[in-house]
Amino acid sequence: MRIVGGNLSGRRFSGPPGNSTRPTSERVREAVSSALDSRGWIDGSHVLDLYAGTGALAFEALSRGALDAVLVEKSRPVARAIKTSARELDLADRVKVVQADLERRNASHWLDAIANPIDLLMLDPPYAQIAKVEALLSTLAHEAKLAAEAAVVIEHARRDPPVLPLGFSEVSSYRYGDTAVLLAMFNPSQESQP
Repeated sequence: MRIVGGNLSGRRFSGPPGNSTRPTSERVREAVSSALDSRGWIDGSHVLDLYAGTGALAFEALSRGALDAVLVEKSRPVARAIKTSARELDLADRVKVVQADLERRNASHWLDAIANPIDLLMLDPPYAQIAKVEALLSTLAHEAKLAAEAAVVIEHARRDPPVLPLGFSEVSSYRYGDTAVLLAMFNPSQESQP
């Protein structure tokens, strides 16, 4: 795998072994990164990458000027591979990898790893688990882990878009074959509206 843009453009990283992840294609990463860049949503941001998989989405943001990233991954071997990839890309000092199952009710320790309000949130859940996104967004908002006007990127199956909770609004959406990407923004003032 390789970084497609920014100051690490062209740099390669090994990624997790086997077929345990569904990596976001270079084409989609480039398009999403360009859309975020054009809105000024990457440079200087604190990133949270949930369902991190290969880590490619967060690595791409770090290459393009994000300050740091917390990556949450369920699989222990995949989480270890993300740490290896971060070292290969000389990003280890800007990356925190947390091994946690986001689906478990009591597995909220990943929230403690978030030291700064998140400006850029990326979610690429298994397509069958897209319904979990609404609760995760609500939790992050309720726990005050998101900066006002935080950007949210959700990759999903084209025919199964996520539901956004109160306080989140769609900005744009893109289609790439059977894959779609929703860009949204968090506005905490909307949470209290009827």
